[in-house]
Amino acid sequence: SKIPSPRYSRNIPSIPHSQTTPMLIEKKSEILANFKCQNSGNCCKASGYVYITPENRQKMAELLDLSLIEFQQSYTQKENGWEVIASPNFRQNCFLDNDNKCAVYSERPQACRTYPDWPHIWETDATLISESNSCPGLKLAIEKIT
Repeated sequence: SKIPSPRYSRNIPSIPHSQTTPMLIEKKSEILANFKCQNSGNCCKASGYVYITPENRQKMAELLDLSLIEFQQSYTQKENGWEVIASPNFRQNCFLDNDNKCAVYSERPQACRTYPDWPHIWETDATLISESNSCPGLKLAIEKIT
């Protein structure tokens, strides 16, 4: 079965429509084309679930020079019937180190590869603006096109 979309929560303030740039989410492809990660690590620190596939598990274990059993025991758990490497109650910073670098970056899961192209970020201008307040790269991409 298909792995679920990443899920996480941010407190999304209610932003009066007059204070937002109308139709920002309609410029999604242009914003994403201008997105460049600024290595803040904030996306990795957000409360949520990072689901992995068996292939992810295998490749991350190899990258960390661990057996599958060692990797699973140290870095995974089952949540909602899926295997995760981070959740609100388990390894909240995932593989992020003190320098905001991901220890498994070259083998990171699909959800991490596709950020910030996650459906809930692009639901409304308010959700997009809220996310850009914690993601410097997204904020810069929006500023570049507005």
